[in-house]
Amino acid sequence: MTGLTTLTPLPPEDWDQSIQHIAQRLGSPLNIHKLIAHNPSLMEAYTPLRYHVVRDSSLSDRHREILILRVAHQIGSEYEWRHHVVRGQAAGLSLDEIESVRAGSDAHCWSREDALMIEVVDQIIAQQELNDQTAAEMLNLLGKEPLLDAIFTVAVYLALGSLLKTFDVAID
Repeated sequence: MTGLTTLTPLPPEDWDQSIQHIAQRLGSPLNIHKLIAHNPSLMEAYTPLRYHVVRDSSLSDRHREILILRVAHQIGSEYEWRHHVVRGQAAGLSLDEIESVRAGSDAHCWSREDALMIEVVDQIIAQQELNDQTAAEMLNLLGKEPLLDAIFTVAVYLALGSLLKTFDVAID
């Protein structure tokens, strides 16, 4: 953590008028949303992508949460880890499976598809790309839409985790 505190979460009542509709749609915005709200045009652009990643993705809820938890673990984002432990359980992951995300793709509990999610995260973080074998296996097992959604999910949560860590955002 850098401990930089030049930006703090912006209360919804202080959001620019142009994004008040987003605050209302979110209901009770999380601190990450309150941070992004400092840049109204970014918030406007990010919101549809967020909804795709967390609601409309071709990935199963289980696979999405494995991806997010692995990103959180790999980059040390305690904020995302804590939020997604709860969401992972709601997606059907057991607490043992959630802890096994930390151990990696070789943990005994994973199906091949689950392990592949962890490999996707690890390769993107290490190399900013998937190797041919992983990409081909994703295509063969899950198809092109889940492959693209997996890459975008990792990228979005790398960005979110980076914001959270940069500004030392409190877990809500």
